[in-house]
Amino acid sequence: MDDHSFRTWQAITDLTHHAGPLITRHFRALAAACGLTPQQAGAAVRALRNDYFRFQSDQTLALLDGLEKIARTGAEGFDLAITLLLADRLQTGRAAARLSEAWQIAATRLPNQPDTRRAAMANGLRRALQLGLIKLRNPPADADCKTRDAAPIAEHLLRIARSMRPDELQAVAGADYGMDVDRHGAALREVIAHQDGVLLSEQSWYPSEVIELTAHVASAPGFEGCTAILLLTAFRQGDQQGWFDFRWELLSRAYCSLRPSTRDPILAAIRYLYETDPDFLTLSTVGFSPRPRTAESPDPVQPTAVTIPVVDSL
Repeated sequence: MDDHSFRTWQAITDLTHHAGPLITRHFRALAAACGLTPQQAGAAVRALRNDYFRFQSDQTLALLDGLEKIARTGAEGFDLAITLLLADRLQTGRAAARLSEAWQIAATRLPNQPDTRRAAMANGLRRALQLGLIKLRNPPADADCKTRDAAPIAEHLLRIARSMRPDELQAVAGADYGMDVDRHGAALREVIAHQDGVLLSEQSWYPSEVIELTAHVASAPGFEGCTAILLLTAFRQGDQQGWFDFRWELLSRAYCSLRPSTRDPILAAIRYLYETDPDFLTLSTVGFSPRPRTAESPDPVQPTAVTIPVVDSL
């Protein structure tokens, strides 16, 4: 399969984020299902990780057989099996007709999963369904595909917006080459103090222009607060302007480098857009670069674009 779309790779990286803890928890059951000693199973798992969780080498074939057995029978390690098999399916398009019932069982169990793993599995199943890789009688519900609701994220975003210092507010107000500073400043304070950080349609220039300009430059005073305002507005109105389609591509590394108290709510908000807006980043792709060949990874690839990191808690 040759799908380099952002949304596919976001689903893959979300699934593989959970692979390590699940492998640790079910390692003995995995080794037994594969007919491997612990040492052999450990080596096979390392080979699988080196190949970005694709079952493409002889060393990982026993793992593939064991995981498919677990998935079909619902034995211990079922969540691990679904996670790894789905990550592989999204990358390779590997056919496995015998797993059709396993995908459906995984979908019905989604409400019982921890939030981040539930959303990862739900979005992985949904993406595989969209690509025609699996069939489901009852696809994941929209609620299953959301890591968390908007309200708790919005509370943190509003805190970030309201934490802008007076000098930052002044710098934002003057971001349009110093034009109409007083008018921009008054409108900015109104948005923060009385509108819960949400821009209204009649504020498309004052103060939207200076907020957008500031949120475009990671080093600008007020960058974090203005980013929070744009996200709050996107929550309320949808990202109709495509603010974060292009901002994620340009500023993803800057967002990931913010201090945790600001970074995590911003990343959670961008993830919310990804999980609730089917058009978000649909046109974006992920580039790849080769890694040095090894015996374990004869055809390695490495994603070069940044997918949205998982935020376990706010």
